[in-house]
Amino acid sequence: MRKLSVLLVFGILLSACKKNDDKTISDISKTKSDTIQTKSVTSTETGHSESLLEQFSKNKNEVVLKLKTLSNKEANALYEKYSEENSSLLQQIAEKESAVLDKFYHEDETDKKAVKLLGEKLSKHQLEFWEIGEGYVEIEPLHDFYYTIFKDYVTSDYKEYLHLKSEENKTLYSADAGLVISFKDLGDRIISWENFMTKYPDSKLIVSVKEEYKNYQMDYLVGQDNTPTAERATDEKYIYPENIQEFNRFMKKYPKSPTVPLINLFMENFKSESIFDLLRAEQDKL
Repeated sequence: MRKLSVLLVFGILLSACKKNDDKTISDISKTKSDTIQTKSVTSTETGHSESLLEQFSKNKNEVVLKLKTLSNKEANALYEKYSEENSSLLQQIAEKESAVLDKFYHEDETDKKAVKLLGEKLSKHQLEFWEIGEGYVEIEPLHDFYYTIFKDYVTSDYKEYLHLKSEENKTLYSADAGLVISFKDLGDRIISWENFMTKYPDSKLIVSVKEEYKNYQMDYLVGQDNTPTAERATDEKYIYPENIQEFNRFMKKYPKSPTVPLINLFMENFKSESIFDLLRAEQDKL
């Protein structure tokens, strides 16, 4: 009887130990699993910018392949969709890299190194820094990025549009409330877009092109805050001699340009407080 009791107690103790051992193994497994999961999340957060850059290049490669199966009008539509999606993606990349972008102009060696490393990383994905003035820096594709991808697949108006944009994107247009390019170069841009609109009056791009064209005209005539075409803040108001010279060059070289009447209107009325309204009203007739 005593022997039987001892065996029963031994069995109970053995069962209890086994349960405790199972529980311990289970706890260890759970802890290990949680640790792996935590590492995974941390790794994802750390490399999120890299993931976005990889996605940018992956999207580009997919578009290149897809273009080979599309008609030219379908390629036009793909360009519109792709460029819009890229704008959103680039904004996300800039947000993830804001800590570096904010230090773009810092002289600290650590900051300069971080900026250099980011620049090298962007270059691998056909991206670059774009200094837009007032201490701000954006991330943009190379100037001919879209033209190179789409030129052999889109309709002729889209091809010419992308070529013109790729040429313009070689240099910054304006920064710190002033023009970066010369007024002569701006005048030539205006002519390029006038030629485009004459050549492709029915293009789906006309609305956006005309809007930018009008902005170019206004900047050419009036200038921007830090690069005005006339002195209007003093009692003696006058158009700067270099701008008069440029206006005369333009009118002589392009006498049939729709911008010529606007130049004459500005030169006759630049002292008026309502000069902007006068010019916009004339633009609406174009």
